[in-house]
Amino acid sequence: MTGASKYPSVRAHLSPRAQAAALVAAMAVVISVLSATPATAEIRPVPEASGYTYSAGEPAIWGRYGGTAGSYFDNACSGGFVIAGDSGTFLTTATACGFIGAADGSIRGDAGYHADQFARRDNDPTVLLRMRPGNDADMLIVDPTTGQMPGNGELQGWTRSVDQPVGLLIGKMGIDTGWTEGRILGTVPGRFGEQLLCTDAAAGPGDVGGPVWRQDDSGLRALGTVVGISDAGGACYRPIQETLYQYGAYLPSYGPPQGRPSWGTFAPGMVAYPGTAEVTSVGRVLDKGVDWRL
Repeated sequence: MTGASKYPSVRAHLSPRAQAAALVAAMAVVISVLSATPATAEIRPVPEASGYTYSAGEPAIWGRYGGTAGSYFDNACSGGFVIAGDSGTFLTTATACGFIGAADGSIRGDAGYHADQFARRDNDPTVLLRMRPGNDADMLIVDPTTGQMPGNGELQGWTRSVDQPVGLLIGKMGIDTGWTEGRILGTVPGRFGEQLLCTDAAAGPGDVGGPVWRQDDSGLRALGTVVGISDAGGACYRPIQETLYQYGAYLPSYGPPQGRPSWGTFAPGMVAYPGTAEVTSVGRVLDKGVDWRL
């Protein structure tokens, strides 16, 4: 709107004291409206999941998302693979998803709360989640948006970092873009100085934490965990070998045992990704209890 208003300025006819009083009153109204906003949102209770069976790619939604909004919002990411060690069996997802953190560490999926944050390394972009009693996990990979699986979905094992070269065709699952495929483009620095593998498989903020996999003559194999999004909208991931090494764990699967690996190295001829990656994304925010598909 341009030009002079046809309405005279009310403020011009008030004394300085009256102007100040009017300003205070207006601020009080604004503060009242802002403070009332969360209370007017539709907040649904989140149930405790009982008998929940998790598969890689399903939602990993952090309850009570930070700050004064903690009672009203959740932080939605994707869950990764299941790994096991001396302390039991755990789900993986991205550290960034819970970096701000659920005050109580609670994690929910489709059916409600089913896990809690268990462990996080200061120098690793993945975090472990412990399933709550009565819940379990399958060694399956599923597209959470459609329920489809590559082949029969049964994980046969994992692929070493050195066997993931530039140009390798990979797949990824996540709650934002579901099942997408692409190729490895190169490495990019991660959140803690580690190197990630970036791809052109489409991904969004809610896909962070999800599984990266490949199906070939040796069956369905785990490659890594999405922990960043490239400037071109591709998934960047931490190789699974490094995650297993960091936590002293092994990968349960339907295939022959592969044990607990040592630290890996990248494939010969690996190059640097020519762009950048967002590695601090905490997923997307949902109203408490709202279905992540909405």
